[in-house]
Amino acid sequence: MLRYWGLVLLSVVLISALPAAAAEPASASASRPAAGVVNPKQVYSYDIMVRDLKQLEETYPGLIRLHAIGESEYGRDIWAADLGLGDAYVMLNGSHHAREWITTILIMSMLDHYAQAYVRNETWNGAPVRDLLHRVTFRFVPMVNPDGVTLQQFGLSAFPEEARADLIAMNGGSSNFKRWKANAKGIDLNRQYPADWENINQPGSGPYYMNYRGKEPLAAKEAQAMAEATKETNPEIAVAYHSSGEIVYWHFHTKPEHVARDRAIATRYAGMTGYRLVQPAANPSGGGYTDWFIQSFGRPGLTAELGRPAGETNVPLSEWERIWPRHRDTGWMLAGEAYNLWLARQTAAYASGEIRLTAEQPAYRWPDHRSAKLGTLYPGRYKLLRTKGGWAEIATEAGPRWAWAGRSPSGTFEPLGGIPVRLAPDMAQYLSPLDAAPAPQPLDAPSATALERWNDWIMVVTPQGTRWVKEANLFGE
Repeated sequence: MLRYWGLVLLSVVLISALPAAAAEPASASASRPAAGVVNPKQVYSYDIMVRDLKQLEETYPGLIRLHAIGESEYGRDIWAADLGLGDAYVMLNGSHHAREWITTILIMSMLDHYAQAYVRNETWNGAPVRDLLHRVTFRFVPMVNPDGVTLQQFGLSAFPEEARADLIAMNGGSSNFKRWKANAKGIDLNRQYPADWENINQPGSGPYYMNYRGKEPLAAKEAQAMAEATKETNPEIAVAYHSSGEIVYWHFHTKPEHVARDRAIATRYAGMTGYRLVQPAANPSGGGYTDWFIQSFGRPGLTAELGRPAGETNVPLSEWERIWPRHRDTGWMLAGEAYNLWLARQTAAYASGEIRLTAEQPAYRWPDHRSAKLGTLYPGRYKLLRTKGGWAEIATEAGPRWAWAGRSPSGTFEPLGGIPVRLAPDMAQYLSPLDAAPAPQPLDAPSATALERWNDWIMVVTPQGTRWVKEANLFGE
């Protein structure tokens, strides 16, 4: 049985032990399809999306987390997928409009592609994407309007018989729903948000296949769900994808002090996609999701029209080969901008105690990965001076240095004497159980030496280096 050799009970700040990614890349390799999960070259239905979301969550446990943000008018779950482990959020949504489901394909492809990039430890603009996803979380809502998409793709057969006469009436007497934009109650979801809602142009007189704004803002369940999810998420940047025009809207009564900031981000996006920026209008018609986000949050919001004009139907799948190369890496750019916005709002606070760095990492002049690097910090204990966001200022022989001390990239289980151990004492919600691991057994004294405790974790020295183990797992019954 393990004896506590030299155990020190510390009241220290171990920032390097914040929650880590649930699965080290190698742990997902066995189940990860070589070509990814999402097939973008098909009519992408709600059922296919749900199937792919669940497979992605299973393939990348902990890195991708699913949750329903609400239900549609006909009871379909509105799904969100979180990718990343950071505190700065980017919120991306698609298919507010039924016939614009190619936006769902884009979001699902980004989710799939970015998870693969994390596992493969890829870089973008010379920086590891893992590092970015430890600072930022994407919250994807791939299909805001699942009822409308289902109606547009499959027609009346997907809806109760008692609703079909009303649906035909809202469609102008036609049983061909390829032009349908609204939800299945005839409300245009992108005219449902409380942003100058009273003055929307051509509001419509009643439920219809397009443009009807509803009797009041947020009357539709889908719009309610999106508004509540956005408030809960508190994103730094929000993007709503639409499908026709290859243009970018970025301004809605934007405050003068935010215009330069928001234009710069929109310009970067336009530069990557080749889209045209829409110039601010004196009296824009509001009610849209990003109109509301810009006005309510005072943060950058983009509405991107992905494809060339397609008329009153869905953008054809042949446009995918034009859309995807333009957008594949835009998420990384948005994530970097979001992190910078989030960090700028954080304040540095004086701290006391010590911090243990568990791996080599760069030292920075300021708490910002864009600032000048000042050499390398090596594993060990350091006196803690200040914290800001996920950064720690520490005392070194060369003077104060800032180090990123947030969520660690190491989160895999390693079997040690039959006990799961970790490189960092991660919290339970980020753990990914290793099915093949043996049941916990007593750890023999020669196998590990205990150094210190953090909450209910013990740091031990093993032949493989320092590792963390749950205190409850150290002893057998």
